[in-house]
Amino acid sequence: MSLTESDTELALILPHRSGLPLVEYLPLVFLSGADELPLPEPEALGAVEGRSAIVYGPEEDDDGLLCHAQGWDMGDLVLEPTTPANGEIPSYNKALIFLFAKPNLLGFFADWKSFQKGAHHFRRPNLVLTRRARQKQRLRLDGDIIVRRRNGSTLLSKLYDFGPSGASFYTDAADFRSGEMLLAEFEISGCGSCETTATIVRVETLSHSHYGYLVGIYFHLTKAQLQKAEQLYLCKKAEAIRQLSAPERHRWAPPETV
Repeated sequence: MSLTESDTELALILPHRSGLPLVEYLPLVFLSGADELPLPEPEALGAVEGRSAIVYGPEEDDDGLLCHAQGWDMGDLVLEPTTPANGEIPSYNKALIFLFAKPNLLGFFADWKSFQKGAHHFRRPNLVLTRRARQKQRLRLDGDIIVRRRNGSTLLSKLYDFGPSGASFYTDAADFRSGEMLLAEFEISGCGSCETTATIVRVETLSHSHYGYLVGIYFHLTKAQLQKAEQLYLCKKAEAIRQLSAPERHRWAPPETV
């Protein structure tokens, strides 16, 4: 079985869990905000057959299980793993589930009920977070970013993600504020580099991280810079898709054909 377009899009939307507890990982996915759906009716969630979902258990090294929705059964959400279960069937107790009900991304905790006929059954969630997915998803990066501020200071920080319109980075500096303008310079390995002015649009305090803060920036790009950013994005996205299809990189990737 190969990854569907929806599978790939969902995997690119979600940032690396990086050992975070589930209660920290969920808000990280919805940093830009979300609508809340309390006690939603099943039909309001768009979990029709074939929708892509990723299920996370509480273990901090759990990279997620890729599933396809099979609709609802007596009020239970039915998710079928894309790869056959080998050995012991996991019982999730309470799982964190991300569902790509295109164009919306949904995230919620749900109680695991049973595993029947090759699929997991989860009870209807009590609260669902939802937002529209970006047209062009941010890509997770491992690299450095040089930040030059108006006060003359220069900081070397760690990139978190990147897209044609913006990026985010980790920092321990506590004095970043929304609305601050700065100069950002970073290199994407194997693709090229980018330098642009940017405005800080959010600053998130992190409680379970090696760093104290996650800073989101919006790029101010000239036409030439926008073309360059688009090229870097497409280059990195192609690499990310190749990695998604490598079984040795993701336990939910499709099996290799013989």
